[in-house]
Amino acid sequence: MNTIKAFSLLFAALFIFSCDPARKATATGDDGILEFQILQMNDVYEISPSASDNIGGLARVATIRKELLAKNPNTFTVLAGDFISPSVLGTLKFEGKRIRGRHMVEVLNTLGLDWVVFGNHEFDYDDLADLQSRLDESKFTWLAANARLKGTTWTQQFFKNKTGGGTDICPDNQTLTLKDADGTTLNLGLFGVLINSGRKPWVEYSDWAEAAKKNFAELKPKCDVVLALTHLAIEDDRKLAAMLPEIPLVMGGHEHDNMRVPVGPSVITKADANAKTVYIHTLRYDKRKKTCTVKSELRKINASIADEPATAAVIAKWEKIKNESLTSSGFNANAIVTKLDKPLDCRETVVRNGQAPVGVMITEAMLAVSRNKPDCAILNSGSIRVDDVLSGTLTELDIVRMLPFGGGITEVEMKGGLLRKTLDAGFNNKGNGGYLQLNLVRREDATGKWFIGANALDDNKIYRVTLPDFLLSGNESNMGFLKASIGADGKSDNPDIPKIIKPDPKDKNDLRNDIRLALIRYLRGE
Repeated sequence: MNTIKAFSLLFAALFIFSCDPARKATATGDDGILEFQILQMNDVYEISPSASDNIGGLARVATIRKELLAKNPNTFTVLAGDFISPSVLGTLKFEGKRIRGRHMVEVLNTLGLDWVVFGNHEFDYDDLADLQSRLDESKFTWLAANARLKGTTWTQQFFKNKTGGGTDICPDNQTLTLKDADGTTLNLGLFGVLINSGRKPWVEYSDWAEAAKKNFAELKPKCDVVLALTHLAIEDDRKLAAMLPEIPLVMGGHEHDNMRVPVGPSVITKADANAKTVYIHTLRYDKRKKTCTVKSELRKINASIADEPATAAVIAKWEKIKNESLTSSGFNANAIVTKLDKPLDCRETVVRNGQAPVGVMITEAMLAVSRNKPDCAILNSGSIRVDDVLSGTLTELDIVRMLPFGGGITEVEMKGGLLRKTLDAGFNNKGNGGYLQLNLVRREDATGKWFIGANALDDNKIYRVTLPDFLLSGNESNMGFLKASIGADGKSDNPDIPKIIKPDPKDKNDLRNDIRLALIRYLRGE
């Protein structure tokens, strides 16, 4: 009887052992399947939640990252370009220098970012030293397969200076070997390509498509899965996915609205700007079948997610610096400017695609401070960066968020032919920052004719135009012909802009020196 009982107990134990999934995995070893996760952000300019709706916030994203890592150590965090600029904080001074993205790098270091691809706004600053400082401070890896640091007679990959000497290059691509609990391994490859609109004399671009093909060809023989991290227009992301269908996931940026776009067997994903949402990708690779499935969840970042303490502490430090710097720059962050009768839609999808109420508001303020009886005012939509719907009470901080670059207002005399060329270029820039917000200008849709005030635009007439200083730099999309400055002889160097009238930069009472102050005074009726 004891023998039968013992045998029964042994049989029961073996049955339980064989039915336990955890024990079965240990017993059988490598199951040939590995899951890994990627937390994706893109186009992040603000470290804190939006003041208007409490959405976003990088301390909340850091919490999600910690939760994902606790469930699966094969978790990575990426940012698909645009974070160094622009932001309110980036334009302010700390320790005698413009912050210019220093705050973003420190917060992202603390959050635990793994990889970024350069975006066009990483090249906003004229001084290469600003970007180099951000590179040197960063703990994450920058990818740039089609961008190179350019000297007088040479080009090379961007790099980071290491503490204590030496450098680390910013690679075109990365390979990484992943391993899970049962011993399954996977070789992962990742490359990054970007748009070529961030033009500076010290950066040189190659064709992104050729760079993508070259890097995929390099990675594919040694990787089980190859992914792309991009900062391209969605049309180009579609081309990439169609061109390289073996890439299961293209994680993109540049557009500021979330999207998930299937292209054949691939999928393109972009989250909302300013970490209002993030994508959580779960990728499952079967080594035996050599297949990779992608499951993507768009997660809204809101108050239901607690702040991760270490990241929150760094954000609090920079918010304090922001408020102190704004005060020293003549802005009272919490001072009321006006109360809005209805919400003011400042989202990029609105201001870069049509004439928007916020554009009317700003150009009216520009006309109000002009001193030379302007015929019209124009404003590049890329000046408006808040990418939010503002409602209720508008504060001085909201104005600075709306126009973080600030900048002066210039009045010019412009030949009608050049004005027409400018208006046409602005109209054709629909969808990007070079789209123009207009005042005292209209376009007849049926004919495409332009009218200044009540009269058709005359190519032979000289018009008085009020515009931001930036447009005269010639750096706006498709508007290089607007480049103009005052020479040593006091005259304009652009024959189609015979007269340039700038305010005295020392005159603090001349609101043309800062478009933000002009808007604040205009809205207050002062």
